Order: sequence, then C-alpha cells, then structure tokens
Amino acid sequence: METVPEAAPGSSLAGWSQSRDQALQVLDRLAEMAEWRGDSAGAERLRAARERLGAGRLNLAVLGEFKRGKSTLINRLLGAPVLPVGVVPMTSLPILVEHGARPELAVELATGEQLRLGPEALREYATESGNPVNRRQVTRVVVRHPAPILAAGVVLVDTPGIGSAHDHNTEVAHRALAEADAAVFVLSVDSPASRAELDFLRSVRERVGRLIFVLNKVDLVSAPELEEAAQFVRRTLSSDADGLPTDLFPLSAREGDAGFAAFRAHLEAALTGGRASLLLGRMRGLGREALAEERRMVALQRSAMRLSTEEAHQRAEGLERLLGEVRRAAVEVEQLLHSDVDRLVPEVAKPAIEEFRAAALATLAARVRELAGSGSSPRQLQAEVGERLAGLVRDWMGRIEEEVTGALEPVAERHSQRANRMLASASAQIAALFEVDLAPVSLGEEMGAASSRLVLLDDQPLALEAAASGLRQLAPGRLGRRLVEREALSRVEGAVDRHCGRLRYDIATRLGRKEAEWRRQLRGTLERLEATVRRAGELAETARSEGAEAWARAVAELDQREREVEFLERKLAA
Repeated sequence: METVPEAAPGSSLAGWSQSRDQALQVLDRLAEMAEWRGDSAGAERLRAARERLGAGRLNLAVLGEFKRGKSTLINRLLGAPVLPVGVVPMTSLPILVEHGARPELAVELATGEQLRLGPEALREYATESGNPVNRRQVTRVVVRHPAPILAAGVVLVDTPGIGSAHDHNTEVAHRALAEADAAVFVLSVDSPASRAELDFLRSVRERVGRLIFVLNKVDLVSAPELEEAAQFVRRTLSSDADGLPTDLFPLSAREGDAGFAAFRAHLEAALTGGRASLLLGRMRGLGREALAEERRMVALQRSAMRLSTEEAHQRAEGLERLLGEVRRAAVEVEQLLHSDVDRLVPEVAKPAIEEFRAAALATLAARVRELAGSGSSPRQLQAEVGERLAGLVRDWMGRIEEEVTGALEPVAERHSQRANRMLASASAQIAALFEVDLAPVSLGEEMGAASSRLVLLDDQPLALEAAASGLRQLAPGRLGRRLVEREALSRVEGAVDRHCGRLRYDIATRLGRKEAEWRRQLRGTLERLEATVRRAGELAETARSEGAEAWARAVAELDQREREVEFLERKLAA
C-alpha cells in the first residue's frame, strides 16, 4: 500500500512514485544478479533496501544524552503521552513508534514469541525499571499510534540515552544508528554539548543522512541565558562539523512553545521534501557497488571463454596459486592490524588511566582530609567525595577517549592503505592472468577510527556513612576523625581502582570490536572477489564443454548482460 502522500507543488517528492517504482525494479534485478553470481550477502542487502524503499518508510531516530527530554519531545510530536518519561533512565531499548489505527504495543522476544498488548504495558517491557538490562530478552518493541505525523510513513525511534549509568543503553543507542535515515539530536539548555554528546555526534554524522538539532528545556532559563547557551551550542556544533551549517531549534518540549512549532514545521518539510533523496541516495550506493561487481563478472567470463581447454586449465592453476598468495597477504595484513591495535592498550590507554588514578587519588585524598578535619558529618563527606569522584571520571573520560581515538586514527589510515594496496594488487594480477581490463577492488571506504564512547561506571556509593558513624561512636573526638579519614581514604582508593579497571576493560573491548569489524570488511571484500572469479571460470568451462551451440548462447547472454548493466546504470542515475 502506498504510504507516501502526494507531493506538494515544488517539493522534491514530485515524481516520487515514478522514481520509486524504477528504483524498485533496479533493486529487484540487482538482487537476482547478485544471487546468480553467488553473492548471497549482497543479495540480502539489496532485498532489505528494496523492502524499505517499497514501504516508503523513513526511520527518524531521536538521539541524545541521558535526560535531555527525548521521550517528551516525541510525545509532543505525537500529541499524546505515548512514551514514559521520568527522572531516572526510562528507555532501555529502542522504541519504534509507527502508524496504527489504534494505540497498541507489539513486543517480540528472543524466543520468537510475539506479544500484542495494550500501550500501558510499555513500561513493563521497554524501560530500565520494568526490564532492567533487558532481562525479559526483548528483541523488538513497536508502538502503534494514529498520530498524523506517522501516517506518511515516518517511524519515530526513541533511543536509550547515552551517558547514563547503564552501559548497555549507550551501546543500544549506537546500534540504533544502523537503521536511521534521519535523526533529531536533542541537547538541553541546562547542560549544553557535553564531551560524551560530541563524541556520540561524530558517529551520528558518519551514518545519518539528515540531522536536525534541538536545544530543549528553554523554559528553565531567561532570554539572555538562552541566547548565550544557543550561541555556545552553535559555535560548538559548527566547529565539530568543520564549519558545516547546522539546524538548531531552541524550544520547550514540555510546554510546546513557538520554538517547538517552528521545529515541527521544519521537521515535517524535511520528512516529506527530503524523503526521496534520503531513500534513493542509499539505494544508489548499493546499486553502484552491485553493478561494478557485475561488470567485473562479465569481463572475466568473456575473457575465460576465449581460452582453449588447455589454456583454461593453465589459467585455473595460476588462479589457485594467485588466490593462495592473496589469502596469505590478507593474513599478514590482519596480523599487522592486530599487533597495532593490541599495543594501544598498554602504550596509550594504560598510561592515561594511571595518570587519572594518581590525579584522582591526590585530589580526593586532599578533600577527604579537609572535610574530616573540619568535623563534617559522614553523610556530607560521602556525598561530596562521591560527587567529586564522578566529576573527575567524566573529565578524564574525555581526555582518555581523545588519546585513544587519536592513536587509533593513524592505525586505521595505515591499514586501510595497506589493505587497499593488497586488494588492488590482487585485482591487477587477476586482470593480467585473464588478459582483461578490470576496475581495481577496494574496501570502498577507509576503515574508520571509531570513538571509544566510554560511559560512567555504574558504581556503588562509597558506603561510608554507616561505617564512619560507627567509628565515631567507638572513638569520638580527634581519634574518631582520624579513623573516619582512614576509612574514607581506603574506600576512595577502592572506588578509583574500580573506575580504572572499568575504563581499561571498556577500551580493550571496543578496540577488539573495531578490529573485528575491520577484519570482516576485508574478508568480505576478498570473498566477493574470489566468488566472482570462480563463477566466471565455471560458466566459461560449462559453455566450452557443451559444444559450439552452448558457447554461442553464452556469448549472446554475455552481450545481453553487458547491455543490461549499462541500462541499469542509466536508470540508477535517473
């Protein structure tokens, strides 16, 4: 069913139906060609893109740090209190809000069970209080609602807040970017543009085609304070985006003020007028890759069919030797990559963490002695030292992330170049072996240096108050204060060490994931190249073995496929 409204005069949706139908035909054919080449993974990607384009669906992710008002903003867009809001982290899973005739909740579990529930069950399945750390093993949460903004095929995605006390929430928010076509990034006027937000924003800019910024909670500040905060955020965002213009809308999601009205009008225009370019742009990228692979396949098969049986066997033996060399070269690239990534923890992360440990202990010990000496109550000491520790961790996390990311970037660049040289050499040797002109194979895009995206450790309180009170009862006066001080210092040291251990673990884990991502990228590219070469040889051998008539048919099919590739390229560009 068509879910996209008729285009307004002058909008970029003019001709949407025609463009979409042509794109669907191209994707269908490209998926068939990929399957025929033996590239099942490529065929699956093309079919997934076709499904989303056919539905006319556009995923709009609402992103931001913990407690910026994301759910409140979505509720205001929907015109109803659909999503839960509160003073603690609410969303533990991405919540998809799509159009439905009446409000309802659809929940999918890891067991395969699918639940249809009333909307009031949302807290039970998709919030940190109702489903901590996703103990219910929920894999998907969909809220259906008859809001007008959803009727045009827009799906709102409420994501867990980054930077909350729950580590998994930040991970889930990053994974939600994979399916986002556009995003609203929510900042807050009471704490604009933190380091964690800017680090997360880099990942968002890399993956999302359209990005709109909201500066929420303007009802909390005066007009001069708002102007100052807005200018600061604009400068920060512009600097972070290398001077690119950014759409920023100061507003109050809670009150639905004039700023919200301006934001809503801008958003609706972007979701209608820009939808075609967003969806078709993604499809074109996949299509170009698939057509390049098909051209490579046609050229190799045509060359292989010109060979005699004896020549074909000789080339096949040469190909096996060449592919063996390529695999060995790839292993060497992976080993060098592992060595470079592995050394980042002891050489970069560990010294930075040790520096943090020394600075944190010195700062906190001085404060403990000052408070204990002044006779502060155990409750005051516990609260102030705990808050000071949390602040130190946040400050140092930014520094440590910058050092690790800065060290990872040259590693990424070096190994991207090394991998692409190896792939280019392999494709050149295959071209020379079959005496055919082939476009070089590459990773397509350089290995990116992922942000570390560290989060604050969900630490236990210092648990000092009860212990200190007992020590003072046992030994009042100066001796009691010394005992309290000693106990406080011991607990502070333990808390700092826990944070150091967590930081070290997080960095090592994320570097390992990034290395695995690079390995998959390289291996996938090599597997596609090898599959294409082998498939071309098999088809040529079959045509030769079945006689002159079969050979002639195969040549005619090659001519037809070459013409079809040219035709699809023209349609893709239209």
